[in-house]
Amino acid sequence: MAELLVRVALLLEGAWDLLGERLAEARWSLAPGGAAVLLVGSAAVAVLAVLCYARTREGLTPRARVGLGLLRAAGLLALLLMLSGAVCEVSVAASRKPLLLAVIDDSASMDLPEAGPGRRARVEQALNEGGLLARLEADFDVRKVYTSGDANPPASAADAPPQDLARNLVLAANTGHGRPIAHVLLCSDGVQSDGSDLARAAGELPAPVSTLFAGEALMRDLALGPLTVPPFVYRKDRVRVAAEILADGMEGEATVRLYHEDAAGEKELSVLQVQLDPSQPVVARMEFIAPEAGTHHYRIRIDPQPIEHTARNNDARFNLDVRAERIRVLFIEGEPSWEYKHAKQALEGDPAIHFHGLVRQPGNEWIYYGDAARPDGKPVLREVRGGFPGTAGELQYFDVLVMGDLERKLLEQGERFVLLDEFVRRQGGGLATLGGYKVYTAGDYQETPLARMLPVRLSKEKKLQLINRFNVNVSTQGLMHPLMQLEFDPLENQKVWAKLPWVEGGNAWKSIKPGATLLMSHPTLHTASGPRPVAAAWRYGAGRVYSTALDGTWHWRTARETEQDYHRRYWGLLVRWLAGDPRQRSTRSDLLLDDPVLEAGRMAMVSLHLRDATGQTPSDARVDFFVEGPDGPLLTVRAAAEPDAPGRFALRFVPPAAGHYTVKTNVTVGSEQQPALERTFVVGPSLAEVRRVSGDAEALKALAQAGGGQALNLEDHALLEIPPAASSIEVRGAVVELWHAPGLWMLMAGCLALEWLMRKRRGLA
Repeated sequence: MAELLVRVALLLEGAWDLLGERLAEARWSLAPGGAAVLLVGSAAVAVLAVLCYARTREGLTPRARVGLGLLRAAGLLALLLMLSGAVCEVSVAASRKPLLLAVIDDSASMDLPEAGPGRRARVEQALNEGGLLARLEADFDVRKVYTSGDANPPASAADAPPQDLARNLVLAANTGHGRPIAHVLLCSDGVQSDGSDLARAAGELPAPVSTLFAGEALMRDLALGPLTVPPFVYRKDRVRVAAEILADGMEGEATVRLYHEDAAGEKELSVLQVQLDPSQPVVARMEFIAPEAGTHHYRIRIDPQPIEHTARNNDARFNLDVRAERIRVLFIEGEPSWEYKHAKQALEGDPAIHFHGLVRQPGNEWIYYGDAARPDGKPVLREVRGGFPGTAGELQYFDVLVMGDLERKLLEQGERFVLLDEFVRRQGGGLATLGGYKVYTAGDYQETPLARMLPVRLSKEKKLQLINRFNVNVSTQGLMHPLMQLEFDPLENQKVWAKLPWVEGGNAWKSIKPGATLLMSHPTLHTASGPRPVAAAWRYGAGRVYSTALDGTWHWRTARETEQDYHRRYWGLLVRWLAGDPRQRSTRSDLLLDDPVLEAGRMAMVSLHLRDATGQTPSDARVDFFVEGPDGPLLTVRAAAEPDAPGRFALRFVPPAAGHYTVKTNVTVGSEQQPALERTFVVGPSLAEVRRVSGDAEALKALAQAGGGQALNLEDHALLEIPPAASSIEVRGAVVELWHAPGLWMLMAGCLALEWLMRKRRGLA
């Protein structure tokens, strides 16, 4: 009887899931005075029901009077139970099968290909039509979840952000299950979008893990790998872009196209045929001329092949920061020379370079070439007779200083050594020193401040000059150095350097300093340190220094056998490397993109550098970033200055989808509002999931091995054997408060309403 009352209470509470379970314990309690209410009230209800219908006989049969009396009694007893504050605390014990968690990967790669059933569809088919789910449910309580967390996820769109499979697997296995998990079964293609080790997830899972590989053993597909894009270029500059082409199971040729995208649409800039290699990535190198200053958007596309698995991974987009600045170069030469003449012609013909020259004529007269005044109206050089900028301000107007055949005494005047050191070490200027008869050891420069700045050791020796013609030998490190890239293709670059004409000779050096990069050496002469160096470069403080012993590089122009003027290209590369990043030198705030290649779902960083006209960073600046995405405003962030980079404010965010994003700023320095900045960037669809479409079976095997489970291909799911686990006894409790139990309210209302309707029907209401 007591158990029956408990189950009635559960029924009235609506705890349907507990009705069929074994009762372990039940305890009743009443509110203070509740027992008296029940006893007295029950007696009163019985008397009321009997008296009411014992005296009412008109039109009522004895059965009807009994039924109406019982309805009234039941309704009033239900009310009494509520008034008594009756509470039943119930504990039930149930036998549960062990819980098996079937985790289905629903990332973008699992919906490949677009035509025909994708991998996720094949997994669902194996679970349902293939009988895997029914077989597992014989021994386990199977709970199916998806790595995205969605209950019924749709097919992934082409621009869906990537998933971190390891992280999502751990979250799926450790969130919201309410009881221990006996086993985890992952159905996936094994693609870990960030390239990290999937097996690391095994240590964070609550149970052993088995895997079913849903990828394919052999695929035929082309995919774009990582892009190499310069962080910035100058207007009208030669832009070099490289893209890796990944070929799975495909040979022959592929067509790669480069497009410039703007509001008017796409314009094809370049078409390249590449020979595919299934065993390794092939690099497609493309060149074009940079447009006007600003942020420009480009697209690289591989023409789809009919037998490809998917075309989702054939496109990539990137941003190009084209700078309006020009590199200001001051070339100081001790006397008219062929080297100066041809270098001047090369630099003056470069649209990214603003050339200035100081040349000493016979009679110790100096001639200045270049603009007389700066943009602010101040003179570029107040006095040219000294052959050198007279103040730090004059020298710092330039980005690069080229020093030709200048004797030591010229730099010993007016603290010029100090000015030069400050220009490079602290202000980040670039310095190039050229070979000659009055420089380096031939000019007795050892033990001078300039000698400390150079990447070569100046030591006195009998041999001061290399007087015979020779062809330079470029070192392995030199072939990889930015200022030595005469051609974009490494093999072509090596061939070009090998075929350059001779030089007249040069200064004799013994060795370069530790930390410097040997760029060129003599083809036959050696010292105790190795081949005799003739060109080297290094970073000095905030700036860069290049030193060459060569005399007569102008032969690379006049004696060339090709249409291409590599002498001009050499000087352009040299000056660009020495100048460094113009965005770091500018006193004007600007929005900079950390990585020109942006993808949905991958961290993007936009930074802003604040400095005043003297190069100092403000300490009281406030910077607010506003981001608008393809669907409107996305976020607002107030950034703090970075501790390790004073004056730098950075915004980091993850673009949720492909499209155009506009970043705006609100900058306040002290109480002064700065001009607003705005820049639009293009974000391409994520390729992280689809670069290698065949999947990664080895990653799933490693996960299963680390997790103590079994690894199989999806089509072999019938061979899956998961060790049985013991059933568990689960004790669950419920508290039934009858005063607000829905069933009791319904019982009371139903009984009294039914009594009233029956009385009304018989004309008694």
